[in-house]
Amino acid sequence: MSNAQLSQQGRNLLQNLRHLFAGNHVNDRDIASTGESTERYLVTAYVAWRFEHDITTSTSKGNAAVSGGHFDYRATDYQNHLQRLCQQAVRSRDIRGSFMQRVDAARSKALDWSSTTQIVHDFGSYSVFRRCGSCRGSGRVSCGGCSGSGKRGCGGCGGLGWRNHTATHTRWNGRNNETYSQTVRQTCSSCGGRGRVVCTSCGGSGKQTCGACSGHGFFTDVSRVQAVARPWWSVPKHSGLAAEALVRALMARGPSGASALVPFDLAGTEYNENDNWVARYEGSAEVVELGIDVLKSPYRVAAVGANVVPVTTPPVFDQLLRAELERIASLTTGKRGPSNVRREAKKLFLAFRSVPVLDRALQAVAKLGKDSRANPAPAIVRVAQGFVSSEAAKSIGDAFLHILDKVSPANSRVAWAAVALFPVVGGFVATADSFTSFSPSDPAGALLPLAYALISSAFAMVAISPLGWLFSAVASSLMRLKVPVEYRQRGRNWAPLKGACIFSVTASLVGAMYGVSGAMHWVPTIRDTVAPVVTYAIAHTEPGTNAYRYLVRLGSYQTVSAPVSATTDADTRQDIQRYLIAHGYLHGQADGNMGRLTSAAIARYERHEHLNMSTSQTELLAHMVQR
Repeated sequence: MSNAQLSQQGRNLLQNLRHLFAGNHVNDRDIASTGESTERYLVTAYVAWRFEHDITTSTSKGNAAVSGGHFDYRATDYQNHLQRLCQQAVRSRDIRGSFMQRVDAARSKALDWSSTTQIVHDFGSYSVFRRCGSCRGSGRVSCGGCSGSGKRGCGGCGGLGWRNHTATHTRWNGRNNETYSQTVRQTCSSCGGRGRVVCTSCGGSGKQTCGACSGHGFFTDVSRVQAVARPWWSVPKHSGLAAEALVRALMARGPSGASALVPFDLAGTEYNENDNWVARYEGSAEVVELGIDVLKSPYRVAAVGANVVPVTTPPVFDQLLRAELERIASLTTGKRGPSNVRREAKKLFLAFRSVPVLDRALQAVAKLGKDSRANPAPAIVRVAQGFVSSEAAKSIGDAFLHILDKVSPANSRVAWAAVALFPVVGGFVATADSFTSFSPSDPAGALLPLAYALISSAFAMVAISPLGWLFSAVASSLMRLKVPVEYRQRGRNWAPLKGACIFSVTASLVGAMYGVSGAMHWVPTIRDTVAPVVTYAIAHTEPGTNAYRYLVRLGSYQTVSAPVSATTDADTRQDIQRYLIAHGYLHGQADGNMGRLTSAAIARYERHEHLNMSTSQTELLAHMVQR
């Protein structure tokens, strides 16, 4: 059918479709009309206004400024008054008069604000005092630190009133002087032997300011009551050309967008059986249905109104973009390395920019916000003006997110990974080391250290997260400069933080498992594992620098902590412990077990005496005896 045989609406619709489809693997001459149908019929729509009440309540500590009535502490009168106002808002027809007049006067313009709740009448604000339940109106509560007694247990002695003190004495045993230790009980100087001290939180009064009411003893509840009208938009079934599609389009657009399809005008108002006030709107719909042939494939498109807005949109772009959809489907198949994936994304980005509808869709997806990225298909449908299936729109939207994340990234996961490397490695090593003393006979004792390690690793990651955000922002900004501004995504440089925290916590958990395996002698301990690395680093670090001194201390710690003490005589180990206890380097009893505390005490003694950290325990004991 030639353009001369089409109506004005038909010619406009055909011109719009050619403008939309042309350039997307199809030319103007490949889009031809095959038939036309037109019809004009009356369309009716309704806005039912349901009258309800709306209460907005706020609470303030102590007094609050109010503009309406105040009921002091009369809560029952307050609630009864609010209930009466709510009943008036729902049932009284007198207060609806001004609102109904406004709708009548606005006629079709009332449709513009018929999509939102409208205020019919404002009853004002009303207030009442409410006594604080936490302090019972006094504004003071018992101190949580001392339970209201004004005294708390002494932290110096743990409430005992005394502390054990190890005293060192020297006596003559007939051959030489020998040093021995003796535990004596001393009265606690902090509490004078009473075991309790004045509570610092309450100053000894046993009372604190109530946190719930900030010491006022009461609250002020303020309620604002309004009568509101909530609209309900409905379009009944109609008969006529493309009537079903027209009704769906009117329902989808709502009252504010319905005038673009049908020129509605107010035709009457009345109350229905549910006491809802119903406004009836009527308008003449001018419908045109055009048959078109696109690359020898037939379609039928129906449009309404002077602007020929399509109400039926067949998936024409599914046919025109068949090759691109196949390439998009290939993204999810096969195995590709990261470099191949990025290279393929760049190729698709350049290829899609040459297709007008895909180029506009790329720009639309690039500007999506954080919430809209979860479902980019609606953006594709809007660009295609509905002439695409939901499945194709989802495939295109998901692929565009993937492509843009490669060529125009919103953040840099590599930068975050580089920053996260420090807490991850540190958490793994520290946790693995803390579990080297794990005992199968007490597995429950490892729960608290494990929880502490996991929480510490998460907090460490959060602490350095500003550095991750900075590196990510710089790296991603530089990468986005490679593409035109209309394809640049908005920065989302905090997005990888959650994954980085999970990675850090997982590393600590794996470290705990490795530490337990080392304690069970299934794998080398973490100290034995890192010893060659530390030794290599010492050999390749310039002496005298801070890094060199730190590595030497770390290497010394490995040496001291190494299990060479097993070959040392038990008496020698106990003698070393006794000396360390007597001179304040170690606390506890001499049991001959060279654990972590003893190793640390030996390290402190060797640093104080300027001894070589590799000194054997026999030589160490000989040095102690000479001192």
